[in-house]
Amino acid sequence: MEREHYGRLLRLAYLTLDDGDHPLSRARRAAAGAMRARRGGYPAKRARLVTILLTDPPTGRHRLHGLLFEPARIEPGPVRAALPEFPPDERLAYLLYRDGLTAPEVVAELSGHLAIRFEDVDRVVDAVDARTGLDEAGQRAEIEAFEPDLVRLRPPVTVPPARRASMVGVTAAGVVAAVVLAVSATVFSRTDEGHGTPTLIGARAWLASSAPTVEEWPSQGGLLHDAALLRRAADAWRGDRRDPPVGRVAVMYAGTVDGASLVVLRDSPGPRDMPSVAQYFERRRSRGVESVRKLGTDAGQLVMVGMTWRYLVPPWLLDVRVAVPSGRSPEWQPVAVRDGLSAPLPWNWFTPRCQNYLVFQMTSGMQTITQLASNDPRSAAPRVWFRDAPDQEPPKQEPQRRVPPKRGTPEQKRLEQEARSAWAALNAVACAGAATLSESGDLRLGRLWSGELPDGGGRATLLTVDSVSSGAPGTSILISEDGRALSERGGTNSDRVSSGATSAAAVWWRSPRRWRLVAAAGPGVARLRSIGELGSHEDTADGRGEAPLLVVPGPRDGDAGRLPVVQVVAYEPDGDRTVITPR
Repeated sequence: MEREHYGRLLRLAYLTLDDGDHPLSRARRAAAGAMRARRGGYPAKRARLVTILLTDPPTGRHRLHGLLFEPARIEPGPVRAALPEFPPDERLAYLLYRDGLTAPEVVAELSGHLAIRFEDVDRVVDAVDARTGLDEAGQRAEIEAFEPDLVRLRPPVTVPPARRASMVGVTAAGVVAAVVLAVSATVFSRTDEGHGTPTLIGARAWLASSAPTVEEWPSQGGLLHDAALLRRAADAWRGDRRDPPVGRVAVMYAGTVDGASLVVLRDSPGPRDMPSVAQYFERRRSRGVESVRKLGTDAGQLVMVGMTWRYLVPPWLLDVRVAVPSGRSPEWQPVAVRDGLSAPLPWNWFTPRCQNYLVFQMTSGMQTITQLASNDPRSAAPRVWFRDAPDQEPPKQEPQRRVPPKRGTPEQKRLEQEARSAWAALNAVACAGAATLSESGDLRLGRLWSGELPDGGGRATLLTVDSVSSGAPGTSILISEDGRALSERGGTNSDRVSSGATSAAAVWWRSPRRWRLVAAAGPGVARLRSIGELGSHEDTADGRGEAPLLVVPGPRDGDAGRLPVVQVVAYEPDGDRTVITPR
């Protein structure tokens, strides 16, 4: 914990003092002085740092440090590029605000040394927002990813041959430099990301965040003490020509699995990219990195371990259960997890079907997490949100404890119907081609319409599938009650709207008698109208919560490649409209 406090204080000091001259020595002295506050935890140390930064005069750069070391050449992000445009006291106010203080708390922290008001804090925060173009989470992610104490040795100075003879004391100077380096080793602990043992993340690191990510995934496993193994694994990944790591390398798991030594590592590319996960194995006759996968999101994901039928599970996901998505209804099986590694799943579950994916459900606090995971460690593991199930949405506030409904009540029947619809949607995504899982990020599944199709087509649901992580345009598909695809993928307006309530979709469906255009919308759409070769047809919301629905007769025969040219216009109550083309 003390090391973590020092790292946060050093970052705060460096970004406050940085005017382009790399003030690492000054920042280290300030952070070390702040660490002398013995009581009050991190807030007290931060308050002491503020006093040091605002009252201690600059003493210049440490000459010996500048002679032997130079800062690692890390391209600054938008926040680091913007901060030098402000004076140090405004930088400090902004950084305290992004460190979790409110504007009044920032004023209280600085008012003993500066004449500052709430409006001054808001002004500098708004100015940084405007210069960076990042939201609060993006700015905080860049700040937390920056590590100012990453330095490297300066290369030796090249001496012309004519001057070599006059350098009588070079050997003695070399000895002195070696002694200085040895004494300074405890201070400059991270000299180069390209060498050495990878970072270990503490077992309780994730408890400090309300929404932990892979950055807080603690290092687990029985071989964490084997520094030589960890170093070999990290060096092997750094030497990978195809997918080398970016930034700091950290250990997620190190242990013995099926007689092999396994090390799972992840890198730290910063806020502009997602981290990658590499798996290093040492077996009796082989060793090396066997897979590297870039995560679709920095949220905690399940990671398939080689071909062992096991998964890494972050500690904030509990009560893990799994089912094969091809069944008409889920047959959930509990999964035992020990020291971050699951027990092996039945090998016969991994036959070629449903894109080789399984459905996992876990709990995190009071929230249920649904995730699809492959038997290929190189494939994505998308998390799934259900737009029509509020308890599946990303939590916007602290979830409240719910009382289970009584059996046989309308509320219980509604929940059971939602569970059946959710399982049908998962079946359609994994088995009916509603999404290509190996290429997708997290998925948001929405039910626009459920009802009876004409011409004896039976009961169906018009499902929308949006990729949350990639931002790519979504698709739609018409599915039966058991998740079978009744149409090809259709178009949606999801690349133009931000709310699920204003979404609309359209697909072509071949009934037993003829082709039909099926279009539906969420409650935020007031009217749907089709235009094109089928003429003009429209349907309007009835004012009682019923969203518009269009089922337009098409040709009686013909293949999908020769269907009429049709577009659907979705009108919102405020007059905005979007155009959808069924594919």
